This record gives sequence, structure tokens and C-alpha cells, in this order.
Amino acid sequence: MDKDKQTRKKLIDSAKKEFIEKGYMKASLRNICKDAGLTTGAMYFFFKDKEELFESIVGGPLLELENTIKAHFSMEAMMDENINSLTPQDLEDDYKAALSILSVLYRYKEEYLLVMGKASGSKYENIVDHFVENINEHYLGLYCRMKKYSSRKKLTAEDRFIVHWMSHDQIEIFIHLLTHCESEKEAAKQLKNMFNYMVGGWMAAIRKEIIS
Repeated sequence: MDKDKQTRKKLIDSAKKEFIEKGYMKASLRNICKDAGLTTGAMYFFFKDKEELFESIVGGPLLELENTIKAHFSMEAMMDENINSLTPQDLEDDYKAALSILSVLYRYKEEYLLVMGKASGSKYENIVDHFVENINEHYLGLYCRMKKYSSRKKLTAEDRFIVHWMSHDQIEIFIHLLTHCESEKEAAKQLKNMFNYMVGGWMAAIRKEIIS
């Protein structure tokens, strides 16, 4: 590793410690540079500001998570629109996709906890809402297909409300796992029951089989 790459890594490592300890708003560039053994001026050779330094820590993990979710969405887009035709293999594939998302989350656990809880003041402060809206957009289409609607215009306000709530719920499940389970192995054990809850709730909402 050349000298510039080593210096950049020192800055990122020091910044990550500072951001985790104090959050984005209260993190001090002076403290970060001091910990890295650099002057503040030297930092600007690598990063134009604190925002870019923060992005160097969380941007890559967020992009990987987004791509993993998009791959899952592509798989669901090819699924049979008839909910009664879903096979055990369909659900097994869906569960494997959920495990893939969980794996990404635990690979960068510190970065995700940082961006979810300590990003206030940065461009990432509403990142959870960003993921919710992406999920909501995807599931509105899926819900529409499974309800046999020819157009989203036929979705009622009630339909849109439940899909938006379920989108929030899906994100919250993964956040709950990440914040309450120390290891990916422990989280994966808990995910099975939560996956059953998600799928069961989704199907019941479409069929209105409990309370119509």
C-alpha cells in the first residue's frame, strides 16, 4: 500500500471512531486529524469536507445494501402474480434473499448502526425513509399484481396505507435484528420466525382472510 493510501485509511479509521463516539454533528475534524497524526490542512488533500469523509465510511455499505435489495426485487418481479400459486421453493428463495440482506448488514454492522443512529446533520440523516420509500414503491406494484388490479389507479387509500405500513415494518425488522442480536448467526435464527410473520401478514392482507 502506497503512502497516500495508508494516510487515507488512517483518516477513515480515525473518522469512523470519532463519528461512532460523537455522531456526525458533534464529530471534530481536528480530533480526527490529531488521531490520524495529520494536520487539518492535510485532510483536505483527501476529502473536501466532513460530509465527504462521512460518505467514505457509509457510502459503500449503503450502495451494497441497495444493490442486494434491488436483486431481491428483480427476483420477486418474476414471481407468479397468483398468490395461491406460490410454491415452497418461491418462499425458500425469498427467505434466502432475506438472509443475503442480513449478511450484508452484519458485514458492515458498525457502519449501518452509525448511519441509522448518528447521521443527523448529514445527507444521510433520512436514509431509513429512503429505503422505506423504495420498498413501498416496489410492493405497491407487487400488491397490485396480486390483487389482480390492471392499474395502480385501482389501489384504494386503504391498500396504499397497508403497503406503506408493511414497508416500514419490513425495515424495522432488520433494524431490530441488527440492534438486538450480537452476531449474524443469532440474527439468522430469529429471522426465520420474523420471515414467517412477514409472509403471513402479507398474504392475509391481500386475501383479507381473517377480517374482511
